[in-house]
Amino acid sequence: MFTQNYLDLLILQYSDSIKASDTITALTSKFEALYNIVSVFDDSFDVDSAVGVQLDTVGKIVGVSRIVPFSVAKKHFGFADNALSYPMGDKFLSVVSYPMDDRFSPDYSESELDDFNFRFFIKSKIIKNIVSAYMIRDSENSLQNAIDFLFSSKAYLVDNRDMSLTLYVNSDFDFDLIPFINQLEVIPRPQGVSLSTIISYNDNNTFGFADNVNNNGFGDKFGTAIGSYFAEKII
Repeated sequence: MFTQNYLDLLILQYSDSIKASDTITALTSKFEALYNIVSVFDDSFDVDSAVGVQLDTVGKIVGVSRIVPFSVAKKHFGFADNALSYPMGDKFLSVVSYPMDDRFSPDYSESELDDFNFRFFIKSKIIKNIVSAYMIRDSENSLQNAIDFLFSSKAYLVDNRDMSLTLYVNSDFDFDLIPFINQLEVIPRPQGVSLSTIISYNDNNTFGFADNVNNNGFGDKFGTAIGSYFAEKII
């Protein structure tokens, strides 16, 4: 294609000249090889199509790593009512080598994101890098818009008006992603403003005080509040 574009530039009197065509082909063949390499750069480093090392390069440019520290909960020898433990039970002989919990060691280990999940966090980091400092605005460049992308519209930010934010996340969100989101620092916030707390809640069914219209309090709702979801501090 590259060489043909130059052949098409031949004036009419040389259009049938074999020597002219061969000369142009000889001069442009090496450049065509280079052109073919460069022409695939856009696709190779496009966030939606890049894979492997190319995706690592994109992540490095935007400031996010495929290796996520303290993101996977460790399993230790323990009681059966703990989902993160290896109990005795019928597997006693096989759990002898399982580690005991150590108060001085971290509860989480690092993990490596696959291309699919890494691509999502790269996009999240890009959004954080360009988002405005407005909580909500007409354009799609607000903090809440970024939170909607990151949490699949299952979370919202509250400005505590003390240079801190609180993030409320609906209980049906996959909370196994929270350590990844937190460690990769993709939650957007204005410069100098901290994220003080992450709280899990249940939409329209969270037990709480009456000054929040979304809560189920005592009052007239006491009967329904017994089965309400209790908000939980995650971080």
